[in-house]
Amino acid sequence: MSTGAAKKLEDLRAKMVGYGLNAYIIPSEDEHQSEYVANYDKRRGWISGFDGSAGVAVVTLSKAALWTDSRYFIRAEEELDHDYWILQKSGEPGVPSIENWLISVLEPNSKVGQSAKLTSICNYILIIIS
Repeated sequence: MSTGAAKKLEDLRAKMVGYGLNAYIIPSEDEHQSEYVANYDKRRGWISGFDGSAGVAVVTLSKAALWTDSRYFIRAEEELDHDYWILQKSGEPGVPSIENWLISVLEPNSKVGQSAKLTSICNYILIIIS
């Protein structure tokens, strides 16, 4: 891996292995659930290269995908490095939810991480794959 996108994913995956995680979810929001966040809080934009205000990145040990809505389909196509990222167009036919995608790509008993500081209790994703 030699590109910026590749290096960022490689570094994140190394941390995931260290924590025993098989996947990690990176939302757009900050600790206050703001849609428009300060540059400091643009974690999803930094890891994916997609700078739109709405989206969720999910990284597994072998795949990376970004979900966004129709406002950002064209922008995401332009900004994502498609050698490393899969664009999931939310609301389009055949596009799985994050949960269903994780179930399809992970082995049973996999561990999925997500920052509790960045996710409201209403949006917290608890996945038990068995």
